[in-house]
Amino acid sequence: MMLSKRLKLTAILCSLLTLIVGLSLIQVHYYQQQIYRQLNYSMKLQISIDSLRSQLWLYQEYTDDQGLSELNIRQAELAKNLSEDIQWGTQQKLIIGNLNRLNTNIRALINTQNSFHSKQVDVSSTLTAERLFKAKYSMVIEEMTEEMFNLHQLSIKQAKQKQQTLLFLVGVVLLILAIMVTAWSFMTLIRFKKGLASLNQGMEALAAGDLKSQINFSDTDELSALAQNFNRMKLSLAQITVKKDELKQEVDSQTRKLIEQQDQLIFLAEHDELTGIYNRRAFIKQIDTAIARDLRGENQAALLFIDLNKFKNINDTLGHSIGDEVIMTIAKRLVNSLRATDIVGRLGGDEFIVWLDMLPEPIDIEHKINQLLTNIKQPIIIGKHTLEVGASIGISILPEHGLNSRELITAADTAMYQAKADHSIEYCFYAGSYGVSTLATS
Repeated sequence: MMLSKRLKLTAILCSLLTLIVGLSLIQVHYYQQQIYRQLNYSMKLQISIDSLRSQLWLYQEYTDDQGLSELNIRQAELAKNLSEDIQWGTQQKLIIGNLNRLNTNIRALINTQNSFHSKQVDVSSTLTAERLFKAKYSMVIEEMTEEMFNLHQLSIKQAKQKQQTLLFLVGVVLLILAIMVTAWSFMTLIRFKKGLASLNQGMEALAAGDLKSQINFSDTDELSALAQNFNRMKLSLAQITVKKDELKQEVDSQTRKLIEQQDQLIFLAEHDELTGIYNRRAFIKQIDTAIARDLRGENQAALLFIDLNKFKNINDTLGHSIGDEVIMTIAKRLVNSLRATDIVGRLGGDEFIVWLDMLPEPIDIEHKINQLLTNIKQPIIIGKHTLEVGASIGISILPEHGLNSRELITAADTAMYQAKADHSIEYCFYAGSYGVSTLATS
C-alpha cells in the first residue's frame, strides 16, 4: 500500500476515534442531563407529596374550610406535576401511573369531605367522618411516599445501568479503535523506517562506488518507487561510467596513436626514410650539440664524408630496388661499426656522413677508417646477385679544420672529392687553412 494511503487511513482512523470520543461525551452528557431531570422531577414530586402531608397535619389541627381548600390547591399542583412528560422508562411510567391513581383518590376524598361540610349533621357524625377522612388520607399519602421511594431507587438503578453500559460500549469501541490506530501507525512506522534504512544503505553503497547492487522492495509505495528510480539511476550511472571508461580508453588509445604518429613524424622528419639513420638536418643538429660539448671539454672529434664507389653502375644496371638494398646494407654496416657516442647520417643518394665523437689523444682515425672501409667492401648478396662497392672518404678534424658543423662538413666534403679524384687512395684528410693535407692509399 502506498504510504500516502497509509497516512490517509491513519488520519481517518484518528478522526474516527476523535469523532467517537466526541459523540460519546455528547451521549454521556445527554444521559446525565436526563438523569438530572428525572432526579429533579422526583424531588419536585416528593416536595409536592410532602406538602400534601404537611397540609393534612394542619387540617387535623384546625379542621376548617380554609385547610380543606388548601388541600385542594396542593392536590391540583401534584396533579399538574404528575402530568409532565420527561421521557420516563416503562417501569417508571407505571409508578407515575400509580401516583396519578393515588392522587385521584386524594381528590375524591377531598371532594367527599367538601360535600360533607356543606350538609348540616350532628357533632358525633362530624367527628366520625373527620377521623375516617384523615385515616384514608394518611394511608394514600403513605402509599405515595412508598411509590416515590421506588421511583427514586428505580431511577438511580437505571441511571447506573445506563452509565455502566455506555461507559462499557464507549470503552470497548475506543479501545478497539486505539489498538487499530496504534497497530496501524506502528506498522506504517516500521515500513517507513525499513524503507529509509534500505535507501540509506543503497546511498552508502553508491557513495562507496558500488554501481551494481540494487535495492529490493516487496511493497508498492512511494519508497518503493523511489528505490526503483534510485536503481535506475545507478544503472544509468553504471552505463555512463562504462561509456566514460570506454571513452577514456578510446581517448588513451587515440592519444597513444597520436603520440606514436608524432614520434613517427619526428622520426621521419629526423631520419632517412630508406635507411632509418639521421638525415642531413637532424645530423647537423646532433653534431652541433656534440661540437658545443666537445669544445667545452677540449675534446677532439672527426667528421667523415663518405661517398660510395660503383654504386651508380649498380643502380643503373640492376635497378633502384637493388640500389636501395645496397644503401640499406651499407647504412647497417656503418651503424654496427661505430660506438654509441658516434653519429651516422645520410646526406642523400650514396653519400653518408659520420661523426666520431670524443676521440682520444693522439688521434688514431686511420684505424677506424680502415675498419669502416673493410666492412663497406664486404660482398653484398641480394637475391642471385653478389655485389661489391667501395667508398671515398673525406675527413675533417675538430677543432683543426673548423669550429662548427658547416665548416667541418665543407672541409670533409672537399677532402672526399680529393680522394675521389685520386684513384690511388680511398680516404683523404682535409688540407686547408687549418692544416696540411694528408692522403692515404688504399
